[in-house]
Amino acid sequence: MSICVRLLSFLAIGGCGALAVTTPALGQAADAARIRAVAATDLDSIFAKWNSDSAPGCAVAVDQDGQAVLTRAYGMADLEHGIRNRAETVFEAGSVSKQFTAAAVLALVDAGKLTLDTDVRTILPELPDYGHVITVDRLLNHTSGLRDWGGIAGLAGWPRTTRVHTQNDVLAIVVKQKALNFEPGAESSYTNTGYNLLTEIVRRVSGKSLAQFSHETFFAPLGMTHTRWRDEYRRIVPGRAQAYEWQGDRYQQEMPFEDAYGNGGLLTTVGDLLIWNRALDSGKLGGFVTTKLSERSTLRDGRKLTYGRGLFNYTFRGTEEIAHAGSTAGYRAWLGRYPARRLSVALLCNAANADTGMGRKVAALFLGGSAAAAVSAKPLDGLFVDQASGMPLDDARYLANASKFVSKDRIELTGRDGNIAIFVRTAPVVAAAVKLDTYVGHYASEEVGATYDISAGPDGLVWRIRDRPDFTRTLEPIYRDAFQGEGVTFRFVRDADGRVTGLTVSVERARNVRFARLD
Repeated sequence: MSICVRLLSFLAIGGCGALAVTTPALGQAADAARIRAVAATDLDSIFAKWNSDSAPGCAVAVDQDGQAVLTRAYGMADLEHGIRNRAETVFEAGSVSKQFTAAAVLALVDAGKLTLDTDVRTILPELPDYGHVITVDRLLNHTSGLRDWGGIAGLAGWPRTTRVHTQNDVLAIVVKQKALNFEPGAESSYTNTGYNLLTEIVRRVSGKSLAQFSHETFFAPLGMTHTRWRDEYRRIVPGRAQAYEWQGDRYQQEMPFEDAYGNGGLLTTVGDLLIWNRALDSGKLGGFVTTKLSERSTLRDGRKLTYGRGLFNYTFRGTEEIAHAGSTAGYRAWLGRYPARRLSVALLCNAANADTGMGRKVAALFLGGSAAAAVSAKPLDGLFVDQASGMPLDDARYLANASKFVSKDRIELTGRDGNIAIFVRTAPVVAAAVKLDTYVGHYASEEVGATYDISAGPDGLVWRIRDRPDFTRTLEPIYRDAFQGEGVTFRFVRDADGRVTGLTVSVERARNVRFARLD
C-alpha cells in the first residue's frame, strides 16, 4: 500500500513512510494525543480508497494555531513511472486558484490603481456594450451576467480539455457574445469568464502578467516556493502529479492543456496552501485584501450571497467556514479556513473521481460538534423548468431546506451561493406525438461560431456540428418545442405564423444562446 505520512513537529524527519510523533508546537498533551489518534485511524479511513499503489490519490494537510500539525499523502503521482504522491507533490488547484486572482486585483485596488466600481470596459474596451455597466466587483463575485466561456466553447464542439484554449481564445469568445445571462447584479451565476478577464485586467493595470505579479506580491514574500501559475501548459514542472480520470475499467490521463488561467491553473502543494491561509489569518496580506476576499457579496435587491471575492463563506459545525473547491481536468482541490478555531485544511488530488468533500470530513475531525440534521425530501411530481433558461430542474444544485413553494406550479429554490432560481411547472410532451420534421434544418450562431445540422432520428432529434464529423448527439423531446441531451437544452423559436425560425441553446452557465435558421 502507498502512503506517505509525516507529523510535523520540532523533529524534522523526511521521506515517504517516515513518522514523527512528538509534542507539536501547539503544546498541550491532549492536542498531541488527538493528532496521533487522527493519524492512526480516522484520517486513513477517510482516504482508504486512495491508499493504493495502482491508483492516483491525494495529499492533505492540517494547520492549527499557525502550525502545520499533520501532512499525509496517498496513492500515486505518476502511474506510468510508479511515483508516489508525497507531501511536496505539486497538483493543480482548480477554482481554489480564484482567491489568488482576486487577491491580486484587491492588492491593486488597495494601491489605488483601480476601484471595485471601475467599469471593466475602461480597461478592456473591446468588450461589448451590453447597455449595463459591469464593474470589477461584479467580475469578482460572479454577478456580472457574463456567460461562461467554457460553455460556449462546448457548444462549438470544443469543450475544455479537448483542445488548447489560450487567454486570447477566451477574449475572442467573450467579445462575440451579444447578450448576458442577466443584468449585472440581478443574480449570481458562477462563471470562469470573469476571472479570466480579471487576469487580463491585472496585466493591463500593473504592466505585469498575473503570474509575475503574484510571484512578486505573494508567492516569494510568503515563502510559497512550490507555487506558480500554469500560464504555459508545456512548461516542465518538477514534482508535479499527473492527473487521471477513471474510464470504464482503468485510469487514463486527463491533463489541463490550457494556457487560459486565473480562473484556475494554480500549481501548488498542500504545504504552500497552508502558508497562504496562515497569511490570511495573521493579516500579512493586509486588512483590506483579507476582509474583501471573504466578505459576502450583495445583489442589487439587497440579498446576501455566500460568495465573497474568490471565496465562499459558509457555516460548518457551528463555526464560520471560508473555503473553495476546485476541479480542472483530472485534478480536484479544496481549501478551507475556520478563523474562530484557527484551523485550516488543504486537500489536493490527482483523480477526477476524488470527492473534495473529504476536506470537510478532515476538518470535522478537529472541529468536533455534530453534523447538520439530514433534510428529508420527497420526489417532486411533474416537470419543472427554469424560468430563465428553460432547463429542467436539476435537484442536485439546490438546498432542500431553502425552497419556497409559491404555488403548486411555481417553486423558488435557493442555491448554495444564495442565488434564487424560479422554476415553473410545464406540461411534458409525449415523444411519439412530436413532429420531428418541423425542426429539421440548419442553424447558425455568430456567438458560438458554429452551424448545427439538425435531423430526425429514432429517439428524437439528431444534433451534429458542421465541420465536426465526430460530434453527434441525440436530443430527446421534453416539452413543447424543447429538447434536451447531455446537459444541453434546445428551445425552438417560432414566428407569428408558427414556423420555426431559430432556436436558443442553454447550458448551466450560458443561457439562451441564439441560432438563426438558414433554410
